[in-house]
Amino acid sequence: MRYTILSFSFLLFLLSFSSPASAWDDFLGVRPMGMGGAHSAVVTGNDAIFLNPAGMALFRRYSFETQYLLTPEFGVEGGPMEHVFNVSVVDNQITPVATGISYTRIERDDAKRGNRYDMAFGYALGQNLMIGTNVKYLNYEREGREDLDAVTMDFGMLMRFDFGVSIGLVGYNLTNTGDYLEHPISMAAAVSFSPFRTLSLAFDWMINFQKPDEAADALGEKGTGYAYRFGAEYLLMDQLLLRAGAVIDQTRPESDQYGWSAGIGYITKTFGIGFSYQQSFEHSWDGTFGIGLRLHML
Repeated sequence: MRYTILSFSFLLFLLSFSSPASAWDDFLGVRPMGMGGAHSAVVTGNDAIFLNPAGMALFRRYSFETQYLLTPEFGVEGGPMEHVFNVSVVDNQITPVATGISYTRIERDDAKRGNRYDMAFGYALGQNLMIGTNVKYLNYEREGREDLDAVTMDFGMLMRFDFGVSIGLVGYNLTNTGDYLEHPISMAAAVSFSPFRTLSLAFDWMINFQKPDEAADALGEKGTGYAYRFGAEYLLMDQLLLRAGAVIDQTRPESDQYGWSAGIGYITKTFGIGFSYQQSFEHSWDGTFGIGLRLHML
């Protein structure tokens, strides 16, 4: 309990003294995408690096993942095609501190292109309490806006209980990137529940502390926006994973967004492959396809 209070207080301290940054991150992995993005209290794969680095300390493992996302029309109807490639490694076998490294390449025609580098660490304070941090370097060329060259960090913690409940708390972009549209100071409070081994239900409450009042004036007045993410994952015949999710996103200056997602995966003890798709309820032009491959060395 003492570690829980200290960790929670430290996270609030970071949030309260961080200076402005910007909106939602530019990469969401295939598995969390299939669950509507509700994953900050699940984080049993390499996606912990981006969503809650504390999750890397959950299990002893060495895992390699590569993922590819495609959005045929990004942002607006007839908009640019976006390609996102990611590769990551998590090692929690040798030392008490779990380590994760990741490289992400984004190509959005001339609108945005560049690289993201992540280095994350996770540590178990006890059997049921983990903390973690992720330091990331963002380097993007962008049309119509200043290029981005910034270093920022995330901090998270994860609590697990014997009755199948996990609680996650994460602060994102805790130093100023100067990019208020895509990398703001934000946080997630999340819970997941596994009533039995084959089913996981998840909910993430996201808060954007730097939502611009107008998209065309990203440096102007800012407010607070919220997003609600719901997800489920079911393991069928011990190898087939079925995923579904929904999101209500009120964090963006343009308008509120509502979407759904679905995914399927196949896993063994050492290998996994997954496919996901997410789509807006309002229109058909901004769907995102994703495919991911995982190698897990016991």
